Amino acid sequence: MAMLRTDIDDKDITEWALNEIGSDINVKFVSDSDELDQLVISYGTPLLMLLNDTGAAHAGYERLTHLKLNPAYNHIPVILLGEISTDEYIRECYRAGANSFIVKPSTVAEAKKKISSFFDYWFNVAAL
Repeated sequence: MAMLRTDIDDKDITEWALNEIGSDINVKFVSDSDELDQLVISYGTPLLMLLNDTGAAHAGYERLTHLKLNPAYNHIPVILLGEISTDEYIRECYRAGANSFIVKPSTVAEAKKKISSFFDYWFNVAAL
């Protein structure tokens, strides 16, 4: 799995939560499409992408659209982890091809719960 456009806090919280739940899922963090391309060359195409939507004006939507237009990546499920949680913005992301939208948690306990549920669903329930 690749996590795109991550900042250090989100990376640290995700890694901590994965350790807490005892996950052995291999997560790679990249900051831009060039790093994603290098990741694919080195490790193969990810099964899933978690796109960090930092709250900048429609930045997550624009990155999502870019990924979904790229034939190399458009088949990969993309989940947005967003700070913007208006109903209209979330619907806009779904229309652009998001497979899920998760509002960033506000506490460490909530982060652990959401990350655990996320990985359980995508790697134990859904078929990838």
